[in-house]
Amino acid sequence: MMQRAVWRPPWYAWTAIGLGALLLIHRGSPWLLRGHAIFVVVVVLAAVLVVVAALWELPPAAMMCGAIALTIFSGSWEILGLPGPPFLPDRILLVGALLALALRAPGAAAAPRLQVRGVHLVLALTVLYATASAAATGTLATKAGVFDLLDRLGALPFLMLLVAPALFSGQRERNMLLATLVGLGGYLGLTAIFEAVGPQALVIPHYISANDALAPVRQAAGPFRSSISEGFACFACGVAGAIAVGQWHGPRRYLAGAVVVVSALGVFLSLERGVWIAAAAGVVAVGLAAPELRRRLVPAAVTCALLVGGALVLFPSVAGNATQRTADKLPVWDRQNQTAAALRMIAAKPLLGFGWGNYANVSADYFRQASDYPMTGFSTSDNPLPLHDSYLSNAVELGLLGAMLWLGSLIWGLGGAVVARVPAELRPWRLGLIAIAVFFCVLAFFDPLQQNFTGLLLWSWAGLVLGARPRAQERPIEATRRASGASRLREGLLGTP
Repeated sequence: MMQRAVWRPPWYAWTAIGLGALLLIHRGSPWLLRGHAIFVVVVVLAAVLVVVAALWELPPAAMMCGAIALTIFSGSWEILGLPGPPFLPDRILLVGALLALALRAPGAAAAPRLQVRGVHLVLALTVLYATASAAATGTLATKAGVFDLLDRLGALPFLMLLVAPALFSGQRERNMLLATLVGLGGYLGLTAIFEAVGPQALVIPHYISANDALAPVRQAAGPFRSSISEGFACFACGVAGAIAVGQWHGPRRYLAGAVVVVSALGVFLSLERGVWIAAAAGVVAVGLAAPELRRRLVPAAVTCALLVGGALVLFPSVAGNATQRTADKLPVWDRQNQTAAALRMIAAKPLLGFGWGNYANVSADYFRQASDYPMTGFSTSDNPLPLHDSYLSNAVELGLLGAMLWLGSLIWGLGGAVVARVPAELRPWRLGLIAIAVFFCVLAFFDPLQQNFTGLLLWSWAGLVLGARPRAQERPIEATRRASGASRLREGLLGTP
């Protein structure tokens, strides 16, 4: 029988990590190590190391679930008082999960080995192509260019298609993700409701309300500060809630049903027409894919109509915002002007495009005044606007060659997971993937998908569905180094390796 060793870092390894973190703090935010603040930093850092050491004993899926949950605050950590890169909690947990899997942490000992498929090579080729494009254009040296490669293009999300099959290979790990998404859906849905109708004191963190106050129309943007990302997140968490309704029992099942309701309201309160269309498409796609769900489409549509109608009747402010938003022609003009400019740019440089992350810098020269609507939506140095169509955006920046490579990666990666043969326990997850994949692909026609939560969850979900089962013949054993006394005590009390 094949045995696979696990690795528990010795005490001096954790000490070295702590000292390395202090060095990074000294370089990035030296003011945190001055005066009495240094004692607070040391105590917090020690507490973090204790938590990380505990997480090292758990399946890496625990850290991955934490990373997915905390990603909703990505881009706002400095507003919350954290020093900024590289001290981003979501990134730290993501890297920790990958390291735990690679270094064979105790919780990862039974995980299956990673399986490299052809789709992973195409995804890697797409990232390399975009990286070369950014390097040739000069945007690779910018912070925005790097993070766009990681998140908007999807270097990190693409990686999840490779590692998620191992991270979420067991029922326990999938239950962790399901509970995380249900809890996240409850938070996002309730926050969207409080944003729209109050009380504002319950909108936590408070920077959300401050961001809403700057918008001409109050749209639920949540911790993302983006109504588009809020709409996607609420929809995806609502799908997870629907899966939980079918799997959970007792009070937890009613809790999951409540999350579905508040998530649906969160989707509506985003007040994004593209989000509404994408949500309808996702629900219809699931109904067409699952014959047993088709008869529930009409009741689901009626329920959603009652929820939305009730919100409009009970809260005049919501009705006013929705009316103002749906009557607003400016977003339509923006997209018309941007689409026309993008087509001119593709015609000018069809093969290789203008370079990754370069649309906002060069697009103004390709805008033209239309005869029946004003010229809006163009970028300036003070207000760089993204192209509100992900397909056209990739074609403009990467050329038709890069856009086809990205589109092929999307179809092969997500489509391959959708059509893969899966065991019965994974069928609800596959149906959920159909819903959020269709949502993503439809929304990409209307809005820029720039927040990293979107790609991270989508490709993690696809990897979960595509994943292989753990190998029964593999059993974890202790590394040659003996476990600490605390680890042995935990083993004796809990009976876990």
